[in-house]
Amino acid sequence: MRAWMGAGVLAVFLGGCASSAVHDPSSPYYGYGSRWTAQLFRPLAIPAGAATVRLQYGEVVPANSVQEHDPFCVIELDSVGTETQTLRTGRFEVLRVTRSVSPIAAAAASDVLAWGFDDGASFLYYITEFGLRDPDQPELRGMRCAWNQLAPGNRSLMRHLTLEEIHSALGRWMRLTPAKEAP
Repeated sequence: MRAWMGAGVLAVFLGGCASSAVHDPSSPYYGYGSRWTAQLFRPLAIPAGAATVRLQYGEVVPANSVQEHDPFCVIELDSVGTETQTLRTGRFEVLRVTRSVSPIAAAAASDVLAWGFDDGASFLYYITEFGLRDPDQPELRGMRCAWNQLAPGNRSLMRHLTLEEIHSALGRWMRLTPAKEAP
């Protein structure tokens, strides 16, 4: 009997958490529905020797210049180019949206070794990942937006980015749009 009651209480608790803010785009728990698009307004250059480019504060920033405590997005292609690759403007289909938490999402292996994790992780990234598709640009893989929750000032937040925070990282480069708002 207690097991059934415990399961019932847990179901009510989880159900209440899942549905309370899922329809509010200002919530970090917003449920991205189907048929979203991502519109790239300006061509985006991915440097030679890289498959990614980072956007933060509405600007392209070098990988080693990302301020991890603030929202940033990483746009990713399928492969590293020997020359600069250019992602052309257009509207991309959002295939899926997933959320995860990782202690070393943006840290290089050497950073992990340098920091050491004997005293606990120094990085805890809350990541929202968008699988993107453009039939005319099959090399486009997707976009990850994140921030380090263990950075000073963020430790009390422990949450995923809101849509507004993602848009602030993307600036005038890109915008995510639900189907009903797409032109």
